[in-house]
Amino acid sequence: MKNKTTVEVINKDSKNVSSSHQVNSNYKSKIRYDKKAESEFFVDNSALAGFTGERILYMAVRELLENALDSCESSHILPVIHLQLRILDPDNDMWIISCKDNGVGIPSEKVPVAVCSFLTSGKYVEKQQRGLFGVGLKMIAAFSTKDTDHPLRVWSKSHDEPESYFDLRTDIGTNKPIVLSRRIVNKTECEIEGESGFKVEAVLRARLSPVTKNKIHDYISHTSVVNPYAVLNFESDEGVVAFERRTSVMPNPAKEVLPHPADMDLKTLRKAIVNHAYQKTTLHGVLCNSFQKMSAEKAREIVVKAGLELKLADKYNEHELIRVVNVCKHTKFQSPNTDHLSPIGEKILTAGMTSEYTVVLRKDIHEDSGPHTQLSAKILKPSLTAYSSRTCVINNRPTIVECGIAYGGDLGSFKLYRFANKIPLLYDEGSDVAREVISEVEINKMGISKKEVKEQFRNAETRSDRAIEYLPIHIFFHICSTKIPYKTAGKESIAAEGDLKRYMKSCLSDLYRKVSAQIRRELKIKENENKLRLYKFYIPFIVNAISDSIRIDVKKLTSAFNGLAVKYIGNELAVTTNPGAIANPAEIEEGLSSKGKVTGGIKSSKKAVYPDKRTVDKTPNRSGRHETKEKHESDFENDKKSTQITLDAFRKPKLRKV
Repeated sequence: MKNKTTVEVINKDSKNVSSSHQVNSNYKSKIRYDKKAESEFFVDNSALAGFTGERILYMAVRELLENALDSCESSHILPVIHLQLRILDPDNDMWIISCKDNGVGIPSEKVPVAVCSFLTSGKYVEKQQRGLFGVGLKMIAAFSTKDTDHPLRVWSKSHDEPESYFDLRTDIGTNKPIVLSRRIVNKTECEIEGESGFKVEAVLRARLSPVTKNKIHDYISHTSVVNPYAVLNFESDEGVVAFERRTSVMPNPAKEVLPHPADMDLKTLRKAIVNHAYQKTTLHGVLCNSFQKMSAEKAREIVVKAGLELKLADKYNEHELIRVVNVCKHTKFQSPNTDHLSPIGEKILTAGMTSEYTVVLRKDIHEDSGPHTQLSAKILKPSLTAYSSRTCVINNRPTIVECGIAYGGDLGSFKLYRFANKIPLLYDEGSDVAREVISEVEINKMGISKKEVKEQFRNAETRSDRAIEYLPIHIFFHICSTKIPYKTAGKESIAAEGDLKRYMKSCLSDLYRKVSAQIRRELKIKENENKLRLYKFYIPFIVNAISDSIRIDVKKLTSAFNGLAVKYIGNELAVTTNPGAIANPAEIEEGLSSKGKVTGGIKSSKKAVYPDKRTVDKTPNRSGRHETKEKHESDFENDKKSTQITLDAFRKPKLRKV
């Protein structure tokens, strides 16, 4: 019996095993390997370029503005840019966006490929520039093709060519342009007024939330801060805003530069050899002509250390070339050049900070249509600006860090501006290196404490623990390099790579010290004004208490007490705002405005007040020298007596009996 049951169990198990093999064989299939076009890949993964959800219109505005500014600055042309964003079909979220500039334009035979074919760009060189991937305008063309039946309309005019017009769409499956129409524009129908220029108009399907609308306004106004030499006109359904040119000075255009040998890899070396393939050059010649900071002696030393035979550069295999790369990784070279970079510069950034444009929405009430929102531009003028910069090398690439501060004036609160290669960065501020720098640089660099700032600049809207955010101050950070260390492909935040954070902290600390005197002066003024208000609040109580026991003239005594308080506070304000000054009490009384600011009333004097109870007379004598006269404490006691209040002077005269 046992043998029989054992055989039956074995048979059952064998049946189960055979059935499982049969099931697995049914699910076996061949894996297909397909190739996807570049356009199809970016459309399916639009988040890589930042074109997601409600940010589509924001990214479109950003890419068009970047291309327009690059086109103008490459030939040192003062930019004049017209940007338009209007609703076309509210029911289907259709928007029409257009941008026109006076740049160099695009040659007519290159327009279809430059506008519609992904990974085709003139920006794939070692050079500082706003664009990085060359997909911005292509994404606009692809999204217009994907979501609408409207063609992309393009006008282009380059030097020595007439103006051309194109109707284009993108073949997303093959990454090739589809030219629907092409013609030379008649002189009566020209869209471009100058010698050259470019205009593009697209229809996009997207939602425009209030947050995205504010981001678009902020991006345009921030762009005008770092490009004060440009004229920007923005037109929407809510009105037209014009950002005027504040300076005619432009930064020098960025130049293409050779790669640094410390950053060499196998791909870079092979590309350099291919570029010299027709010249029959040796590896020594390729190294000297293709990399910066590579002298003839240094190149010869590298070839010897790699143990290579002398022959033409294209005759080496990969195993031999990788030895050259490894030697370069362990060789010390001079720091890379920085003269090819194009920073904003102190003069241009100061022009942008001293007249900072901001877009505001103004509600106008009309009798016929009711309330109507209207766009307008407001100019903020600070009372003080400062600038600092540092030159450094990050990841073997030259980098310039620029920092600016605008303080007081029309600025009402704290704000951080971030720029990379003159591009405003508005999203992901919390993860940016600039936010880390502001958190780590203490406000005591200004010579003031957190307690003083929070007491004197208390604001109901500010809920941060950082004292710097209580001050009416705007901080500007700009990083320019041939390769910005972005954290994501959306180019919205910068990583703290290498010594970048250290140089940014050095710039900010330098600026804190520059504005510290002004901020300490304002803190002292606010403190003295609070004292004066406190004195004036308690003076009536003191006078009433005296009048209850002594018959006096209340008005005269109150006026005398107020005069003493104003004189005391006025002298402190004079020393604070202008060391070596004395104050006229009547003028200080008039100078205190309702906002608590000193507007005037301080007279300068050549007598300086010192805290050790003596005065120094610095009036020059005939010999041109200064005589020092000291007054002892007895003299000060006499001065005090002259200002003391004696109640006898304020007694009311007794009535004579008749």
